[in-house]
Amino acid sequence: MTENNVRRLWTNDELDEALASLRAEEPTGRRTLAAANNALVNAVRSLEGKSIPAPETAPLTEFKGKPASRAGRRWWISAAAAAAVIAVGVTVVTTGADSSGPTSASAPRVKFLSVRQALNTAADKIHVIGETPVPAGKFRYVATRTWLLWNDSRVPAAFAGEQLTQTWQPSDFAGQWLLKTAPTGSRKWLIGDEQTLKAGTEKLNGGHGADLSEYWPSGEWRAAGGKFSGKAMAIVGRSADEWGAPTEQRLADLPRDPQQLYDLMAADLSVVNKPKLGGVLDIAAQLLNTGTLPADLKESLYRAVAKIPGLKVTEQVANLDGRTGVALGVDPVDGTFRMEIIVDPATGEFIGERRTRLKRDDNDITTAGINPGTVTFSSSVQTAVADEQGVVPPGQ
Repeated sequence: MTENNVRRLWTNDELDEALASLRAEEPTGRRTLAAANNALVNAVRSLEGKSIPAPETAPLTEFKGKPASRAGRRWWISAAAAAAVIAVGVTVVTTGADSSGPTSASAPRVKFLSVRQALNTAADKIHVIGETPVPAGKFRYVATRTWLLWNDSRVPAAFAGEQLTQTWQPSDFAGQWLLKTAPTGSRKWLIGDEQTLKAGTEKLNGGHGADLSEYWPSGEWRAAGGKFSGKAMAIVGRSADEWGAPTEQRLADLPRDPQQLYDLMAADLSVVNKPKLGGVLDIAAQLLNTGTLPADLKESLYRAVAKIPGLKVTEQVANLDGRTGVALGVDPVDGTFRMEIIVDPATGEFIGERRTRLKRDDNDITTAGINPGTVTFSSSVQTAVADEQGVVPPGQ
């Protein structure tokens, strides 16, 4: 045996603890066994310093020779478990789902057993890769697609309409920003269709159809340092305060210590006086939606969010406008809706947020007929670097 073949064996307790995190009750079909075999080979190759992994689609090898000894099997399992812990940094579980269907490259490859695992993994990734800086003379482009529910119990129609809000931030934060918003015209019907909406609103308004411009407005504004008016921010559905529209100095002054940052958000009057709105998670979402957070602040914010009492992983693979991540949510005290943020732990990217109805309330004309489980609001955020202000970068 050469020196390179020497490996530290795990103790029985260490191995048992690692294996205890695996879901032994999941079915072990051929596809699952093949995936496990490939993961095992890749783990050992990683430990041996080999850079070429076994292909993920490699067939399961059927061994026909002499069975391995108990000690031999023990070493292979220990090596694979050790590699998983080192490479991923979280406890993972296998799934019995058929992997032959379509998947997303950004979908989580592991199941996160806790909010802290998911957010800390995302924070670690931000620390490693940072965020794309804005070169001199260029602009940070932030596109937010918002889906807002329209419903009126007096009209047999309900739908979610899409609004696109775009921001161009210059490399010089204090320079002139551009903010634009407009409806895209895309709609997702929950009740009825265009004809029932037209007929119902004309009957309700004496022959006039509904004016939906207040729900999906259009506008364009310019302001130095991103200090848009409160009216402009309200039109695009954002707050004009230090959380929804932070200045460069504000971003620099916010604490990087996760506990201090959490305490600061928890002490905000919007959290103390209006806990039904989502509390600390709502403030964190406002900051993340700006698309302007420095990498170190975004990293600290994720670790601060992990401290929210009652926050939980609500969906392992949440799809928001075709992008997938882990959904982390909290139910406000009245239990009427669930608020979630969606984060891709593989990249540290904030994908967006959503609100889901938990209780049916037919006493309110804006929610009557809307069943529990319906997403009543969602927003997805994408950022890129633009060459010119007002021009959308390629691929966006």
